[in-house]
Amino acid sequence: MTQTPNPAQSVAGSLLGTKWKPRLIVALAAKGRLGFGDCKRELEGISSKVLSDNLEDLREYGVVSRDVIQEQPRRVEYELTGAGRELYAILESMAEWDATHVTGAGAPTVLLADDDSRLLELYALWLATDYDVVTATDGREAFRRLEESVDIAVLDRSMPGKSGDEIASSIARVGQETPIAVLTSMQVTPADVSLPADRLLRKPITERELRTAIEELNRLPDEAPIAREVRARRHRLEFVETHLGSAVRSTAPYRRARAELERIEADRAAAVEAREPWRRLLEEGADPETEVSPSDEDAS
Repeated sequence: MTQTPNPAQSVAGSLLGTKWKPRLIVALAAKGRLGFGDCKRELEGISSKVLSDNLEDLREYGVVSRDVIQEQPRRVEYELTGAGRELYAILESMAEWDATHVTGAGAPTVLLADDDSRLLELYALWLATDYDVVTATDGREAFRRLEESVDIAVLDRSMPGKSGDEIASSIARVGQETPIAVLTSMQVTPADVSLPADRLLRKPITERELRTAIEELNRLPDEAPIAREVRARRHRLEFVETHLGSAVRSTAPYRRARAELERIEADRAAAVEAREPWRRLLEEGADPETEVSPSDEDAS
């Protein structure tokens, strides 16, 4: 019979308990693939020898893979394996724990607004163990509650007094950045690509779907505004296509939304490139990796 490892003595714990390995894992998770010099730039202050040693340790446990791109001059790239992505998920969970119990002000406050009191009670029951839940049964009440300390709002699209769409539009106009999901039981249409929401949820919704959406919404305030906007636009396009099929791509609302997203992504990519002059060196034929002496790579 295999004995369950002691969690306090796990290899995962020893890897994540070091100074540089968690930072390497996070950098590779964010960037996808990095060369040796790229890793060094991401981890300001690390020496080449220490970086090589840490990369070798992570390779030994199957956390990181190493791919030789060219031999002369030597260039390699590193990326996370499946095991590495699982370790990154653990790091994300640890960060969420910090946000909730250490650096944050406690459990996030979620506003649930729906004129169906039975659904409202069910949703609140699903979330009560992990979130502070406040509820509203009509749009005007929901709008008033949003003036209080609400971290996330889940709004039914069809409520008396003020619809979820109208509430989302109103708070966007005044610059309030509360992450919002809109729940809908209405027929999905191509025009829904323009709904002013970070997430669209189709009724009936399961507990898992609701929890996943709220977890995603809870991470949005940590993103740059442009990244959040791109994510929301992509989600709405995917939502409409999921429910209407690929034929929706030929509709005018979908085409306009897709073109606008592509424009925003192009502007974003140009801005990122402008902030990273070393990328231009790559295009001109210079390779930042050649700054690293062969001895830097010998140990890896």
